[in-house]
Amino acid sequence: MIRGLFASASGLLAAQDMQDTIANNLSNLETSGFKKDRVLTESFASMFMNRLEQGAREPVGNLGPGVRAHYTFTDHETGLVQNTENPFDFAIEGTGFFVFDTPEGVRYSRDGAFTLDEAGFLVNQSGFRVLDTTGEHISADEPVNPNRLLVVDFENPQELAKQGNNLFLAPAEAGEPQPGAAPVHAGYLESSNVNAVREMTRMISAVRLFEAGQTAIQAQDETLEQAVNQVGNTR
Repeated sequence: MIRGLFASASGLLAAQDMQDTIANNLSNLETSGFKKDRVLTESFASMFMNRLEQGAREPVGNLGPGVRAHYTFTDHETGLVQNTENPFDFAIEGTGFFVFDTPEGVRYSRDGAFTLDEAGFLVNQSGFRVLDTTGEHISADEPVNPNRLLVVDFENPQELAKQGNNLFLAPAEAGEPQPGAAPVHAGYLESSNVNAVREMTRMISAVRLFEAGQTAIQAQDETLEQAVNQVGNTR
């Protein structure tokens, strides 16, 4: 029975992780260049159970001790590209990432919604300056030639780590950044790749999974209560 509580509790934790991830996806539905996340779950290794009776072991079968949220990954599917007619909006046609100079070092993003800071440098919505193909900040007082923007790609983009502000950090597992071959278009912007209908469907499934786990725990708790208060009561 206690094992059943642990198994049910592990399902609750996995469902909670799924709900948190889906909620974050939905909250970034309108964030330019945002890439949705997915949670993969796995079962803990099953245990083979035996029943001991008069010193002999009688096979009972396998017992699954529960599930866990094993891995969260980012889906880099390209979002819909829209014409904004804003000369400081840019979209990458294909794979690749814009490059930014931040106080924590170089970071990457698909978000091409740029503007100019007080010093006249091209920056993203968080105020981080965009790098050009020579690795320098881009100073502009007129529309920027999209060919000036540095675009890089990675051998393993799925290993990029989200850092907040719609930026990615590139750990060693992602590989060294290589010059990207995809063209950049001015006056266009890539939207989030989050599909609201699909995310809401996944949210409903995760909520139902959570509710099922709650019901299972409640049933086992009631059974334990009866066992403690009634079983063995000879009065």
